[in-house]
Amino acid sequence: MKPIVHIFQRPGKDRDSKYKHTNVSAHEESFSHVFAVSGGYSSLRYFKSFRYCSYASHVRICMPLTDGISSFEDLLANSILRIFVWVIAFITCFGNLFVIGMRSFIKAENTTHATSIKILCCADCLMGVYLFFVGVFDLKYRGQYQKYALLWMESLECRLLGFLAVLSTEVSVLLLTYLTLEKFLAVVFPFSNIRPGKWQTSVILICIWIVGFLIAVIPFWKEDYFGNFYGKNGVCFPLYYDQTEDIGSKGYSLGIFLGKLYLSFLGQTLFL
Repeated sequence: MKPIVHIFQRPGKDRDSKYKHTNVSAHEESFSHVFAVSGGYSSLRYFKSFRYCSYASHVRICMPLTDGISSFEDLLANSILRIFVWVIAFITCFGNLFVIGMRSFIKAENTTHATSIKILCCADCLMGVYLFFVGVFDLKYRGQYQKYALLWMESLECRLLGFLAVLSTEVSVLLLTYLTLEKFLAVVFPFSNIRPGKWQTSVILICIWIVGFLIAVIPFWKEDYFGNFYGKNGVCFPLYYDQTEDIGSKGYSLGIFLGKLYLSFLGQTLFL
């Protein structure tokens, strides 16, 4: 029988009233030890998964202290993460915008290939935007993250950031696979006419963006099946598929981050 852990939270101005009484249902292995007083307020709780600490904001000490990214106090627990999220966001946005500008002003011999490169830069730039907003929200919740952890992970902003990150990732991988195939055809069949022209390239690029958009938006369509797909951690990126009991989320994360990426990697390796 699956245990139900009832956590009673003290009403406060910093918490929404709907979190006063939360039922946390989990498999037996999801919890190791819970120190609690029925209807009271304990000073220590220990969960096997850090994300359950979000349901016990009134507890002074909640173990484990971090999931590797977030802590009880901060969205980004490590100072190195705080620094590099800004550095990488700046480099990603500036570098890709620079390439787009240079490709636009310098005349290219192969205009279709140049267009594909610029579209790839646009997709990569979305990841820089995602990292920038992660840094912004880290500053917003600095020192008091646990008070707002649940509200943040269930917010529209978090879901949109997760959608943006997955869209950027999927479109970038698909574009790299397409560019690899295009180069393969150019090298192996240099005198043939099987390479895509301007119109065919435009259709392929549009299809890649549609596929990436559909992959990122599908979890919004059936939330009863996927759960809060983008709200499993503080950075709203659904990579930690093992942190959820939702079968849909687990299978979908494995499919898009292992299955599809593995096939793309295998295809690029064969073409090269």
